[in-house]
Amino acid sequence: MSRDASGLRTGQHPSRSQANIGPASVINQEPQKDTSLLRWWYRFTAPAPVSADATLQQRDLSRRGRLTSFVLLMIILLVLAAEPAAIFGPNKALIFILLIPVFIDIVALVFNKLGKLMVAGILVVIGIEVGLILSILGPALGSGGLTTYVLPQFDLFVQAEFVSVTLLDPRSVFVVTFFNIAFTVLSILYLPHTAEFAAVLAANPYDIFLRPITLAIIVAGVLFVAISSLNQTLKRADRAEVVAELERREVERQQQDISLKQQLEQGTQAILQTHVEVANGNFTARAPLTQDNVLWRISLSLNNLIARLQSSSQAEAELERAKAHTAQLVDAIRKARAGRPVQLHRTGTHLDAIIVELQTGMRQPIDNTPASTQGTHMGQSRDRREQPKL
Repeated sequence: MSRDASGLRTGQHPSRSQANIGPASVINQEPQKDTSLLRWWYRFTAPAPVSADATLQQRDLSRRGRLTSFVLLMIILLVLAAEPAAIFGPNKALIFILLIPVFIDIVALVFNKLGKLMVAGILVVIGIEVGLILSILGPALGSGGLTTYVLPQFDLFVQAEFVSVTLLDPRSVFVVTFFNIAFTVLSILYLPHTAEFAAVLAANPYDIFLRPITLAIIVAGVLFVAISSLNQTLKRADRAEVVAELERREVERQQQDISLKQQLEQGTQAILQTHVEVANGNFTARAPLTQDNVLWRISLSLNNLIARLQSSSQAEAELERAKAHTAQLVDAIRKARAGRPVQLHRTGTHLDAIIVELQTGMRQPIDNTPASTQGTHMGQSRDRREQPKL
């Protein structure tokens, strides 16, 4: 029994929460702690961090939300860095032109915090496009027309392509590219021109259109392939992480099943051994199972039942002894009435009180010695008391 009891402490019950295994369930349910340098910025402008049990879609949304927040921070800082040039430059209207995309970006941050990543991404692209378009239309319409100084600004439209392919669906880069090319062609053809620009356009129109258009197409194609591959890699990595977690959970579940099986085998053996001992008359036997065993409640009920059986057996044995001693006591009383010697001994039962009263009534001290050592007989004492005095 002691050997069985020592082996019952191994293993624990598998909890219900650990028994549920799925792609969206992991052991650690707490949100992942943010230790990045920009955690204060993400706290106010990005969606709340997801917990470790988040689905692949939730992880992707969280990652994109933090990326959108970071991109917006960079854009706002770059635009604000250009404000001193607008303030101290000749074109004062540029001050308000630069503030327009900043305002749009702030609105995008609000939507990003609310988890509306699609709206936030579209607003970021619109903010970049509006800032670049106004920086081209302003001088062209207010300062005599397009100049060769404005031509490099058409190359900056690739910024919107970078942002769109990163924050939105990668295919959206082609929509942005088509819009940028259309605006570039229409602006060069139909906006007012300075004499210098008109001369360059007339001399070599192919070169003027070639650079911004080819740059936009090449950047769009490369970004689409690169970002699409990166997204697929991230999805595969997320799936691999989930699969690894599921495999680990499966191993833990198998270990718990093995531990539970061992507990059942050991507990069953201990309970069976206890039944055998009780059946053989050993009512002091108990099932030695501890609370960490799955059969502990059964063993507790069994031990309570054995304790009651033990009390009942003891009471039954005492009753049988009392019956036997009752017959002996009746026989002794009959002998005493017939004048024959009688020996009364304590029986260890409730008959002892009757024996004491009988001995007291016969004026004989209580006999606590064994029957083999007692030589005093009640009949002889009675004969001596009845002899006449001389």
